[in-house]
Amino acid sequence: MTRQFLTVALAAALAAPAVWADRAERAERSQAQLDRYTRKVPITAGARALVRSRIAAMGTNRNAMRAAADNQPAALPPAPGLIQVNLFDTGREAYFVSTLVIPAGSTVQAFILLPDKQQEWGLEARQVTEDLPVGFSFFLPGIKTLGDFWQTGLTTYFVVVSLPSGGGDTISQFDFATKGYFRNLSDTNFMVPGINWWRQFYGSDGSAYVEIKGRFMSNQPVDVIFEDIVAPRGAINQVDDSTVQVNVSQVPNFDTTLMKGYLLTVGQGGWSDVAQFRFSPLQ
Repeated sequence: MTRQFLTVALAAALAAPAVWADRAERAERSQAQLDRYTRKVPITAGARALVRSRIAAMGTNRNAMRAAADNQPAALPPAPGLIQVNLFDTGREAYFVSTLVIPAGSTVQAFILLPDKQQEWGLEARQVTEDLPVGFSFFLPGIKTLGDFWQTGLTTYFVVVSLPSGGGDTISQFDFATKGYFRNLSDTNFMVPGINWWRQFYGSDGSAYVEIKGRFMSNQPVDVIFEDIVAPRGAINQVDDSTVQVNVSQVPNFDTTLMKGYLLTVGQGGWSDVAQFRFSPLQ
């Protein structure tokens, strides 16, 4: 197929502020929305024990743990949502965005693993009071809010979603580097899913596509979110273990007429990765 390509390089963490200035608004921007559909509850002993078991499996070599997890189905089902952490500006906010309907009675609990320590912090727990739609954002305690308590190292954010009526526990995880810590190229190979760069292009039918280059598992489905806009599985094509394409013209609520910045998030097997993304409409 002949295609008209519009190629855009992935912005690095230190990209010019102008690239990120016109960021898309979230549909559920108000904290009042979260308080309306959920209520705060105590952290449960069961969720804490689950997170501690994951930490014990990591041991002191998180890369080895990630590699093992990436080559087999997850021991726990992936949560019905992905963690997003904004590492690209001073906001440092964090979210858990639903990729499936989260039923009433579910409990969503957030934890953080301190760098290079076998110790978790229980941050917050909320019980869902009515069914939450796809694309609903939980506002998690942000990295800036938590302060500079950590030393140099790698931090893991956990979200445990306990489903009602015996639905069991599910988990979502996200790794990020703390101040002064940078992954080298061999480290990055263990971050699956992982985003290396992206480009945007248009098909001959005028549809807009985003191609994500990185590291993906061939035996598990891929989820893709633009800020809080969830791409349906039918719009996602995993070409191979290094390429995922999304037809954003088929993504509900994605406005292809506006230039906007988004937190581009990919998820597989209970892990997620985030990059800055800017959509540029065809003029």
